[in-house]
Amino acid sequence: FRNLLYQDASYFDNPAHAPGKLITRLASDAPNIKAVVDARMLQVIYALSAIVACIVIAFIYCWQVAILGTSLILLLAFVMIGLAYKISIMNIEQIKNDEAGRIAIEIIENVKTIQLLTRCDMFFDHYETASKQQKRSELKKGMIEAINYSITQSFMYFMMCFTYAVGIRVIYQGDKSSDDTFKGIIAMMLGAVAVMNSAQYFPEFVKAKTAAGMLFNIIYRKPRTGDLMEGDRPEIRGNILFENVKFSYPQRPLQPIMKGLQWT
Repeated sequence: FRNLLYQDASYFDNPAHAPGKLITRLASDAPNIKAVVDARMLQVIYALSAIVACIVIAFIYCWQVAILGTSLILLLAFVMIGLAYKISIMNIEQIKNDEAGRIAIEIIENVKTIQLLTRCDMFFDHYETASKQQKRSELKKGMIEAINYSITQSFMYFMMCFTYAVGIRVIYQGDKSSDDTFKGIIAMMLGAVAVMNSAQYFPEFVKAKTAAGMLFNIIYRKPRTGDLMEGDRPEIRGNILFENVKFSYPQRPLQPIMKGLQWT
């Protein structure tokens, strides 16, 4: 918010930086980032630690089962990364097209004028249309999140099926004892449980990633007029003359705001 106050005027001329949209970003992005700094992050760290430990244990006792289980975990990781990338793109598009929040804020700010003009129904229709567009976007994103949830929550059963199939063959051929083979299988199944426990936070982490990117873009953006905290601060004394001042906003360079302005 502090950095927004120091932005140049042309920044706010951009429709993507309308006051309503900026207020919506400030109100929603910070809570979304909270997902990666509270207990949910600890749960994911616990799960990752458990997965690494289970893979090590499985390789110690039965490397055949461990290779298969690790391959399944890596396959799941690639699927989750792909889904995360897809959801991130949808989140960015949703933020760019988020008109409902902007419309609501501007309506509330000008509600007296709207009531006096008896245009309440028209502005409500605008807000309803924008809200429905937002809803459709959320439903599409919800389908992808549902696919991810169904895959991760059933992952343990896939792991059980494949590791037991390999384990039985390993025992039958006499490559490993049944004791060591079952230790490797149980280790990989516990790793699958760790995946199931941490995957429930997947949507929140993807949302936090997108929100953090948008928020830090605002924090680190430098005004085109320069940094007011840098440079010399000379003591100005005497008379100042403005002669033939010309000015136009960068977004509308062909529409001058000042032309030939002079004052002392």
